[in-house]
Amino acid sequence: MGATIDTTGSNRRFAAIRDYRLIEAIGQGAQDDLARLAAEICEAPVALVTLLAPDRQWFVAQVGTDLCGTSLDDAICTHALDVDDILVIPDLSADPRTRASGIVLGEPHIRFYAGVPLRIGDGVPVGTLCVLDMVARPDGLSAVQRDMLLRLARQVVTTLELRRLLAERDETLHRIAETEAALSGNERRWQGLFENINDGFALGEAIRDADGRVIDWQFVDANPAWFALSGIDRDRMLAATGRQIDPAAPERWADGLHGMLEDGAPIGFVHHVPTIGRWFRGHCFRIDGDRFGAILRDITLDRAAEGRQSALIQLGDALRDCHDVADVARAASALAGRTLDVACAGFGRIDAGITQIEIGPDWTAEGGTSLAGRQAVDDFGDLADALAKGDAIAVDDVRSDRRTAGHADALAARGIGAFVIVPVRRDGRIVSAFLVHTAGPRRWSSEEIVFLRKVADRVDVGMAQVESEARQSLLIQELAHRLKNTLSMVQAIASQTLRGSVDRAPLDAFERRLQALGVAHDVLVERNWVGADMRTTIGQVMGVFGCNDRIALAGPDVALGARAALALALILHELGTNAVKYGALSTADGTVALDWSVAEGQLSLTWHERGGPVVCQPARRGFGSKLLRLGLAGTGDSVICYDPAGVQVSMQAALSDLTGG
Repeated sequence: MGATIDTTGSNRRFAAIRDYRLIEAIGQGAQDDLARLAAEICEAPVALVTLLAPDRQWFVAQVGTDLCGTSLDDAICTHALDVDDILVIPDLSADPRTRASGIVLGEPHIRFYAGVPLRIGDGVPVGTLCVLDMVARPDGLSAVQRDMLLRLARQVVTTLELRRLLAERDETLHRIAETEAALSGNERRWQGLFENINDGFALGEAIRDADGRVIDWQFVDANPAWFALSGIDRDRMLAATGRQIDPAAPERWADGLHGMLEDGAPIGFVHHVPTIGRWFRGHCFRIDGDRFGAILRDITLDRAAEGRQSALIQLGDALRDCHDVADVARAASALAGRTLDVACAGFGRIDAGITQIEIGPDWTAEGGTSLAGRQAVDDFGDLADALAKGDAIAVDDVRSDRRTAGHADALAARGIGAFVIVPVRRDGRIVSAFLVHTAGPRRWSSEEIVFLRKVADRVDVGMAQVESEARQSLLIQELAHRLKNTLSMVQAIASQTLRGSVDRAPLDAFERRLQALGVAHDVLVERNWVGADMRTTIGQVMGVFGCNDRIALAGPDVALGARAALALALILHELGTNAVKYGALSTADGTVALDWSVAEGQLSLTWHERGGPVVCQPARRGFGSKLLRLGLAGTGDSVICYDPAGVQVSMQAALSDLTGG
């Protein structure tokens, strides 16, 4: 069955499908090559570019099927709309989301699915690029296949965006053509149409140097929408050149205009005008001679939405690298502050009575006022009741808002002219809030409030994760302490029990093995008991013998699981003890070479003694010999050679057996 889609998301998707004219793209074949590449790369019999319209799922492009679409109930792609990158379902018949689907139970009996959401505009998902198979794939896709499917999805989105731009251009050119036709027949009618076009439209003429190269341009006329968008009046526009009007215009524009007038190919651009703080998307096209037309559309809101979406992605990446609550607050505050262009941004904990907010390290713009430290809620105004309900508080002007008017002078003295407080609820109560403020009045948009709420939620989750990691680390340290006490107690009991025994050798061997376990345990504790580095483990175990200058280590970094680290510690302890008592380390000139390598998923380790007494085959095998013959993974894949020149031990194990546990 199809996934349940929220109404708000559906409305945005349907609007985007309509605005991008995507229904008209069905069957045009512009995405067929990308779908075929997806099928070949992922080795799948079916690949689709889907579109989730109000009535059904349409196939904009398809490989491996003659169908042009399915009902929404059978649209597996609905489950992929809200994922960040890619959705892989190895076995559709086993997944509770899809096992009841008609195309899984019946023909064509689909079993495997991988799909990437296609996000256009400000991130609205309108469909997917997906691949299907009639057999389950327990391993899903390879890393290369996943990467290539994501890249192909971006290319599909690019073709959709290009299609929209071309459609806009064609529509605009069509309107201009109609306008010119009307002008030739009726000047008054043409003028009315020119003045009532919603997009900004201007007529310009190139300015060339003595060599005929375009170096600037002059506008000769424009419609009211152009003046409204650009903030320039008619007199100034007619009196100045393009570069004089907009000093931020890049140098390449003149070259682009020159090329357009030469070959007639329209050009597009995206431009920011710092003086009015607006972003524009424009298109230029040749009219005749050195005259050209320019169409201007304000995309400031679109850019702001893109910036907020990008900031949320960056925030997620930043929080993964934070291991302290102060780092979490600092990273989130900086991203939110720069994205919204405010004076200050900060995150704080709220007490149970909602009277105080303890704000951690915040971010301030140049000249902004910091809010770090303990802040009384009442100092901001009559806000406690709204905070208790979990409502976001947006104050556009502290002097005119009735909740803050009585505190306006005090807030202004602190550099606060407008602010937003977004509370976070956890376990039924308000526990924290995210705050931003500006020095002067500002009208906060609903999109900015939603953005801040998402930031606040992510920060709260990030801090909870950091605090959980801190508690886990403390618990591991406590367990480590208790385990070392237990090992010491076992050693003491053994010593007391065997006191008076004639032969101390077994007791000494037992105590040394306990010490080896303790050394390995210390290494594991440093890694929170999730494994140990092989070189570190070897170094600490061999360091006990005090012969580091005669022990040569050579090998790559290898991460061992906890079980393998303990086994390695005991094995090295046996080898080191024998070398000190009977082998190469029992003499002043003897050496030990310990080498390890990894190839084709196998770890090989070699112990080689040189320069010691002549080696003889032992008459019997003790516990140490049995331990050595078990090897690194307990599988017996080891060889002990009692070469008269020095003991040699070779061990091998599958790397997968050493990294788990």
